[in-house]
Amino acid sequence: MAVKIEKGGWFLIFLIGLGLVGYSLDKYGIVNLRGKFGSRSDTTPGGSVDTSKPLVLPVAAAADSNCNNVRVRVNIWVGCAAGLVANGGLDTAGGSIYDKKGLKVSFKIVDDWTEGAAALATNNVDVMLTTADVWAKDYAQLQDKGFGSHAFFMVDWSRGADGVIGKQGINSIEGLAGKTVAFAPYTPSHFLLWNGLKSSGLSTDQRREIFSKAVHTKDGIEPATLFAQQKVDAAVAWDPDMSDAVTKRSGSKKIYDTRIANRLIADILVVSDRFASRCPQAVVKLAEGWLEGVEFIKAQPNRAYTLIGTIKDFNIPEDLAKSMLGGVKLADYADNKSFFGTRGADSDYNNIFKMAQEMYREERVIKRNSDPESSVDRRFLDPLSGKFSSASSETPIEYKEPSKGAVPIATQRRSIYFETNSAKMGLDSRAVVDEIGSFMKAYENTVVDIDGNTDASGSHAHNVQLSRERAEAVKQYLVEKYRFPTTRMRTVGNGPDRPVADNSSPEGREKNRRTDIKVYPNPAG
Repeated sequence: MAVKIEKGGWFLIFLIGLGLVGYSLDKYGIVNLRGKFGSRSDTTPGGSVDTSKPLVLPVAAAADSNCNNVRVRVNIWVGCAAGLVANGGLDTAGGSIYDKKGLKVSFKIVDDWTEGAAALATNNVDVMLTTADVWAKDYAQLQDKGFGSHAFFMVDWSRGADGVIGKQGINSIEGLAGKTVAFAPYTPSHFLLWNGLKSSGLSTDQRREIFSKAVHTKDGIEPATLFAQQKVDAAVAWDPDMSDAVTKRSGSKKIYDTRIANRLIADILVVSDRFASRCPQAVVKLAEGWLEGVEFIKAQPNRAYTLIGTIKDFNIPEDLAKSMLGGVKLADYADNKSFFGTRGADSDYNNIFKMAQEMYREERVIKRNSDPESSVDRRFLDPLSGKFSSASSETPIEYKEPSKGAVPIATQRRSIYFETNSAKMGLDSRAVVDEIGSFMKAYENTVVDIDGNTDASGSHAHNVQLSRERAEAVKQYLVEKYRFPTTRMRTVGNGPDRPVADNSSPEGREKNRRTDIKVYPNPAG
């Protein structure tokens, strides 16, 4: 018997069909409907995750079986060694740390940074390895596309693995003026160069000229090759290629690296909101296993080097893995807690994110600044409290004075305004000193000279005393706000004795009323 369907019935069938199509498109990542209409868990009405809400972990019986599978984007970089060790390779090996946790982790090698972010946005991976500086760009661009994702785990600090090298005669960052530099754009190498130039005494025009003359490469290996072949004056590269290039080019040297800028380049993991809201337990297990991998490498490094060397397609032999790991600090639980800090705190993560946003705004790659807090989700570390030590494994830095005649790697000339005949800073000048503080936080392994200078007006003795008091005021502000040790900073009052312009004109006298910030590598480092 035929069934007659009324017009209202056809409309209902149409709606059901439309709903099934929409569910399928969302499920397989073709469109993000939950990002537009909200999701079933901890999202705000706008679709972004509310990271202030407690993390709800499902009981095992109710967990989504698909949550056992986690796809992670990595590039060929030794920093992800702990994850590979925990996994037993690119794919989960039987008996590995992740296998025992019930996870099947697939590490997918995507060397291109832009393609890595695209893989996350198109649901080809659930988690992405990147750096905090590149993430500042990706976060803004993904937000513009309506795609939600958050940083949740710190992987490592670069501690000497990245650096800027120069030919004979280039002894400081200022020495790069007018030179040809090779680097890979929109990568950590770009950020390392931009940040160093920004923190130097070079003018805006000089910095722009360096970037306009620069040779752009696809990766961080080619700059070292070009430098060794004497095709460029300087390069931003990573080890072992960086050290090898310096050896091959007579008289060349490393100008600065991430042993000096030791809190500037950090690898992190980013998870899509879609996966995190559906599979929070898997994200926690991924972080937990990664930390256990760090502990394994610390306890049995030779076994870890061997394992990394046997991973097909990863292309890092055992001896190279050992060498490269010497240039990074694999992040443990305490490093993670310190790096991300607490909500609203002046953390390393926030500091890097803000500086990187400034670079990408200047490059017109992103349209606006975002609050760093909106880009991070600390909740996946909370369930691991008590399972790992929260005591820092970092050796406190000891600061020593540079030797007499030491050449600073950079000299900033800053106009820091004080009240007339006073060492009290104006409110506008505190923002200038905060920029110095931000720089010193990232370049932690440096010693800084703060030189006060005046114009030639008035008594010489009075000017010398006043310039000394003003230099001390800058130092005291940095000590009180940023808790920098006093042994890291030296102060001197030059009075009018070191002019940089003619004191006969108002413009010249204004240039002479300045504070010089000289930055030296820490001899004890």
